[in-house]
Amino acid sequence: MRRWLPFLILLLGACDAAGPGFRGIPGIEREYDGSRFTLRHNGDVVEAIRTSPEWLPKFPDVSAKAAHLAHMETGCDPVWVDGDESMMRVGLKCEGRKAPKRPRKRRTIFCEIGDLWQSGESISGYMTCG
Repeated sequence: MRRWLPFLILLLGACDAAGPGFRGIPGIEREYDGSRFTLRHNGDVVEAIRTSPEWLPKFPDVSAKAAHLAHMETGCDPVWVDGDESMMRVGLKCEGRKAPKRPRKRRTIFCEIGDLWQSGESISGYMTCG
């Protein structure tokens, strides 16, 4: 157990670490509609990292919350949200300027988790990806 402790501390410490382009920018913690986020603002883009545990969050729900918090924090209109349920970037239209270009899409596979069942101490299920 002692040899795993430093690894666990480093792992948990990275839960809301800033992504590329946001390092060195202090995070602002905000909560909205039951979800907690750490926000970092760099120009016309806000990085939103969800720090609250949620069971199978859906991207449209979480991204709407992140966009709302980005708007409340900056006063700018959110134009796009990119990322996943845990870490998002929100493109903002501020003071009449155009919103920054949306980042190029990475190849992502989206999966839905189907039925889950428990047998003894193990949990099984299936996923449908497309």
